[in-house]
Amino acid sequence: MMKTILIQGAMYGEIKYLVDFWKCEKTEINGYSFYKCAYNGINIIISLTKIGIIHSTIATMIGINEFKPDVIINQGTAGGHTRNIKVGDIIIGEKAVYLNNPRTPVKGFGEGSNALEWIPGNSGTFLINANTKLVNIAKNTEYDGTLLCGKLGSGDIYSREVDRIDLLHSQLGELSEDMETISVYKVCETFMVPVLGVRIISNNEITGNADVEEQFEFAQKTLQKYIIRLTQNISKDFFA
Repeated sequence: MMKTILIQGAMYGEIKYLVDFWKCEKTEINGYSFYKCAYNGINIIISLTKIGIIHSTIATMIGINEFKPDVIINQGTAGGHTRNIKVGDIIIGEKAVYLNNPRTPVKGFGEGSNALEWIPGNSGTFLINANTKLVNIAKNTEYDGTLLCGKLGSGDIYSREVDRIDLLHSQLGELSEDMETISVYKVCETFMVPVLGVRIISNNEITGNADVEEQFEFAQKTLQKYIIRLTQNISKDFFA
């Protein structure tokens, strides 16, 4: 039986190069778009999850139920959360951590709010591992730039306050911020599907590299070229 790799992106720009490269055919299931093709004896399913935790959760569950993937790769752009991470760096997500789990101090009427006083909550499972074999394959996939391994942070948040970003990093140790990875990791953990998140840095508010369109589009295409090489390596090494 042919193996199946499901590759996800939240925005069409994050999957367009893949769809064109493999000449995929589109299908739609419950309002979510999937693109089907074959490569090197394996089925490739490309999923447009849409942006955010809720959409990526639904799209991942549909993808698992419909296509029975042997591997899921969640990929796309992210904002950097440390000072030494540059635009164009790729982060291989050994772990994913949920950023939207703050616990606030008690404050009465008129006492205001201060996000720098928030601490991580302790409910639920919010730190999840990627598949170790997929991580190692990604580490050894050629990239003409910097490959980093670490913790991907994600949640329905777009952080642009440097002090808040610094606090999050000190509390949780994430290298970047996106809006989908943690939900995909959680669904894959639940359904026992090997998963890997890969993110390219498109902006870093700490270093003053704002999210500009040309930079964003370049990062999207650059990552997809890496994902093609990663898929080739997975087809050879993961299923051997």
